[in-house]
Amino acid sequence: MVITKQESMTSKTFVNGRIIKRYQIPLDEIDELNKEFDKQKNRLEDKGPKLAGRIDTELLVSDMMPKLKIMNSLQKNMHDYMAALYNFGLSESPVFNLNILTMWINDMQPQEYNPPHTHHDMTGYSTVLFLKVPNFINDVKHEHKFKDGLLGFIARDTITDYYKPEVGHFYIFEASHQHFVLPYKTNDKDPTRRSMSFNFIIQK
Repeated sequence: MVITKQESMTSKTFVNGRIIKRYQIPLDEIDELNKEFDKQKNRLEDKGPKLAGRIDTELLVSDMMPKLKIMNSLQKNMHDYMAALYNFGLSESPVFNLNILTMWINDMQPQEYNPPHTHHDMTGYSTVLFLKVPNFINDVKHEHKFKDGLLGFIARDTITDYYKPEVGHFYIFEASHQHFVLPYKTNDKDPTRRSMSFNFIIQK
């Protein structure tokens, strides 16, 4: 069973054996990030050899990010997530020095996917931020089977929860929490389903 808690217009907590929080990043900050990525993507390093996804375009953006406005929002949400863990009795303190590790952007195309996986040797915390989302074609015979393009999380009891990607939605969760992304079909002129992920740890 999923327990949800709505804290505000920009934050929501999901509980299914683990804590997942979803935030809303301002769209002007998403636009700035997309424009900067499109400008630099031909010069960015391939992150693919170290990732699980069946995705051709997985590019490092760690050096590109610090100058962008979105970093302040991301850091604010990270600290809010740690405070939530404290409120659930899962942390000794709500305040930590947090260290962002490698950041990368996935430009997923139709029929590409990310299999169930964890991050960073299952230590620390991980994120997914949706930057572009096309319209997915729903051509299933039975409606309950339509989960194309969704983000899935597998709880400890193997129950899976699915979340529809929306531009600006920013998820934070434990790095050890298995998650995946399903393939999709679209007729959109730009078929890209773009997301950014990074890991972070408590700096000791």
